[in-house]
Amino acid sequence: MRRLMMLSLVMGLLLSLSSFGQAPAVNKGAVEAFNKGVAEANKLNFSEALTQYSKAIQLDPKYVHAYHNRGIIYYNQRKQSEAVADFSKLIEINPKDHEALNHRGLAYADQKKYAESIADFTKAIALNPTYTAAYNHRGNSAFAMKNYTDAILDYTKAIELSPGDAKLFNNRANAFKALGKDKEAEDDLMKVKRLTN
Repeated sequence: MRRLMMLSLVMGLLLSLSSFGQAPAVNKGAVEAFNKGVAEANKLNFSEALTQYSKAIQLDPKYVHAYHNRGIIYYNQRKQSEAVADFSKLIEINPKDHEALNHRGLAYADQKKYAESIADFTKAIALNPTYTAAYNHRGNSAFAMKNYTDAILDYTKAIELSPGDAKLFNNRANAFKALGKDKEAEDDLMKVKRLTN
């Protein structure tokens, strides 16, 4: 289910990125390769999309959108080392890119490198304190490390920011349950039920 949701997110991102304007200094060949990559990704031809994004990066080593799209595809193909490399390059180019930090954090979490993932989610939150996804993801990494109290704090903040998101209540319910706080877990599961009916 998570992969399906992520693929749907990816497709939305790839579709929207095709309309990003680039600075005038961007290599025209890189832009053409990037646009071909987007077209191939939209056709679900990810192998050719990767080839085109790599070509765009070769022609313009600072082409952030190509790194972003290629990193997302690598992430969904479970090539987390390659995804981390692309998101790291994005962060090197723009240290204030909170989304790149979030994406790299997800790739680290998939590798069970939870301390690194928490560090990235924390930096993303520092850059954008209303970034619900980063709170949720940091909570997931804390949960995986059995730091249930920290997970609850992050899920609670995410819920404050997005009170209509049932999955956040479900995540917090699991953390409450892990701490033996059955009443709180039940309350959250009732909210999940109300939000999903």
